[in-house]
Amino acid sequence: MLGSWRRSLQLAFFNHRLISEVNRVKQVNWLTVDLGLREVADAHINEELDRMLIGLNRLFKYKRVKQATLGYFRMLDIQKDEDVYHPTIHILLPTIKSYFQGRYYIKYDEWLALWHKALDMDPENRLSVKVNVLNGRCDQQEAACKMEQFLIKLHDEPDRIPNHDTKLASRRLVGYSRLLKEETDRLLPEIEYNINQYDIHDDIANCAFKSMLHWYPGVRKQGNDPLHSVS
Repeated sequence: MLGSWRRSLQLAFFNHRLISEVNRVKQVNWLTVDLGLREVADAHINEELDRMLIGLNRLFKYKRVKQATLGYFRMLDIQKDEDVYHPTIHILLPTIKSYFQGRYYIKYDEWLALWHKALDMDPENRLSVKVNVLNGRCDQQEAACKMEQFLIKLHDEPDRIPNHDTKLASRRLVGYSRLLKEETDRLLPEIEYNINQYDIHDDIANCAFKSMLHWYPGVRKQGNDPLHSVS
């Protein structure tokens, strides 16, 4: 298995454990949020990646976002089509218990406006935002079978070294903050190869795992999604 896809899969498994552990001790809601830019030219990709990561930090300092969220996991995923890049920051986001019940709820249009403000850039139509509520509507048996299948692949397949894009050599492709950073430091992100170490009855964690199979840390060819295609 190519090294970066192995890393993607390892993170999906670790974050499954992380979500289950948080759910065990706290009542929270979970979202996934994708923040991106469309059609970035090769000559400007480093400048725009800097802008995105600075913008992300700025976004989570806004009172509107900070008071409703408890931290995040983020992954920088860059799809490339010839000399054009489409960078996205995938975010796994725990929110406060009352997020959906009142003034703390952030609608899609507001996420888009806040991302636009954080980046301080025009035109707005180059921005992309996707928000998904993890509501636990996943087939538990299907999720368990998928996880067991991928654990076997991780254990049995050799690790192949990927060709790293030099533009990303010094960048942190993943990161945790606040509550998720605290829990990550406590759990230690090591892969468990025994399916019994995962709470397959946690439907939120199962749905998040399924979503994260689409995520990739680094640069990939546009449309390359081998984990999701495994049957």
